[in-house]
Amino acid sequence: MNKKYTFRIYIGLISISIVAYISFVVYEQFVKHCQNEYGLSYNKTREKLGIPLIPADWSIKERSENFIGWSGNEQKVGHKRKAISFSGCRIESELDVFKLPNQNGKERLLEIEYNYPHESTGNTVIYTYQIDHYSKSISKTTADSILNSEHIKKE
Repeated sequence: MNKKYTFRIYIGLISISIVAYISFVVYEQFVKHCQNEYGLSYNKTREKLGIPLIPADWSIKERSENFIGWSGNEQKVGHKRKAISFSGCRIESELDVFKLPNQNGKERLLEIEYNYPHESTGNTVIYTYQIDHYSKSISKTTADSILNSEHIKKE
């Protein structure tokens, strides 16, 4: 091979690497910008949809391209954390976890998962009650009753 040809290949590979890196950084910033739209400022929409809000004193604990994890004081009884899932800039679902007082020394949790509607499906809400390592699906009425009996607000 001649030196001129090798040099062109080298420059081409470097150029491709730079373009790929810049594209990745731009995409990452675009996704982060989209995800930020579903933070505290989205609480008004959550309230209209009946989805638990993100409390003002919470912060982001985890973040990836498809996920944001919000939480506050994870030790206290009440709303413990919220996980928001994405596909690009489209919000897919929100999962809220509520810590309930222990019962007979066993940890109890209540989870509410809201799946946003898309072209072919409507929204769905799944309620799950967990005692220690056992969990079962429950109705909205039962979930509300559990939260009310423990004096926990959905916020």
